[in-house]
Amino acid sequence: MNLNSPKVSIVIPCYNYKDYIEETVSSILNQNFKDFEVIIVDDGSNSETKDVLRKINNSKVTILEQENSGASNARNNGVKKALGQYILTLDSDDTFHFTFLEKAVAILDNDKAVTAVSSHCNIFIEKDTIIDTHTPKGGGLENFLFDNNSTSFALIRKSFWEKIGGYDEKMTNGFEDWEFWISFTRNGGYIHMIPELLFNYRYKKKSLNVDSKENHREANLAYIYKKHSDIYKLHFLELVDFLSELAARNKRNEIKYKTSIDFKIGNIFLFPFRYFKRIFL
Repeated sequence: MNLNSPKVSIVIPCYNYKDYIEETVSSILNQNFKDFEVIIVDDGSNSETKDVLRKINNSKVTILEQENSGASNARNNGVKKALGQYILTLDSDDTFHFTFLEKAVAILDNDKAVTAVSSHCNIFIEKDTIIDTHTPKGGGLENFLFDNNSTSFALIRKSFWEKIGGYDEKMTNGFEDWEFWISFTRNGGYIHMIPELLFNYRYKKKSLNVDSKENHREANLAYIYKKHSDIYKLHFLELVDFLSELAARNKRNEIKYKTSIDFKIGNIFLFPFRYFKRIFL
């Protein structure tokens, strides 16, 4: 590796996040640890976002442009251009604490068994209002088979990223970060979780993450189970228990919805329309 290369490459996929990207970059430039480069991959953003990106004038920041191909593709292309020994994945609307890099780099430098470092996180909305926290466990494969025990935000050894081939670009409807961690840990990876709130995840009512859970959860799960079927065959009984509990949870939610006031009021208003529909059809 070139001795003049930065220790860390921070890769940020950006698609139409003109309102947030400057705040994200600012949280990077304010890090105590300074030996890094920033690669923003403009994934076919609109003209307003491109205008904001052009205003980011810092020698540490490089902007790559591509046609819209999805977050996984943008991350992978950014990593291919990265010069750092370690890769930090960060979304273009999130931020992190100014001490994260110095703490995470020290862990990777001193413990070769650790292949990625993440942290607990705050979940916030506009004006930095914290509405919840998320405290994933990290760990090895056993902690990722039935739950995503990390966030997509993590400092990763680039050599290990290359070993597993990065993100699955076929997953365009979410859950790609969970699938990445399954691939990562099944190949011997281990995620160290710093038990501090060093990452800030921005919650939005409309986002890919929300859409994937509401509209693509079952399809994404099916894809993951089939892709890693050899692993899930070894954990068949646990898979049955997990799917049974998932079905029971969905049933409980359905019952809760159908007994809610909103549902009952809706039925009252819709009754005349349904009545006439039956008559005419």
